[in-house]
Amino acid sequence: MADEFVEIRTTGKGVHLALHPVTVEAFCAFLQASGRSRPPLLRRGRAGGAPVVEVSQEDAAAYCRWLGEREGRSYRLPGTAELQTLMEGGQADELDAGAWPHDAGRTPELRGGLSPHFLCEWTCETLEMPPSGARPAKALATIFYPPWLREGGNVAHVHASVSAAEGYSFVTFRAAYDG
Repeated sequence: MADEFVEIRTTGKGVHLALHPVTVEAFCAFLQASGRSRPPLLRRGRAGGAPVVEVSQEDAAAYCRWLGEREGRSYRLPGTAELQTLMEGGQADELDAGAWPHDAGRTPELRGGLSPHFLCEWTCETLEMPPSGARPAKALATIFYPPWLREGGNVAHVHASVSAAEGYSFVTFRAAYDG
């Protein structure tokens, strides 16, 4: 997997980010190896080379830890600044213009007709919301909006916060490591 990473520099340190998000096939291998059950979307036979979606930030981070144990490297989810540097810092050409791995030049379609061009990504950033009244404490995670979503005027900001424990049809993830 090391040949599918690109090195970027943020805040004076080198970081390697995967060129493509984790695929359904790779995530299903993690689920099987760790004895976890498949989420409903993955039980419906999504294409193996498509980016995995409807995975919580918590499960995405668990995948990175599992991958690190297998490969002897400390993988993690990237930060917002790292994703922004990757996608806006000249590496966009290596990212296949935002299209994720696909077959014969055909971009896979996601549920509801979504294109992978419209996917956001999990970051490693979280915020703990303390309990309030009858509401329990909740972990919020940051998702990153890629430049092609912001350029079209669809989104005005770089990131947003959503529940870290839930998966979303418009959020995928990629692995990163320091060094």
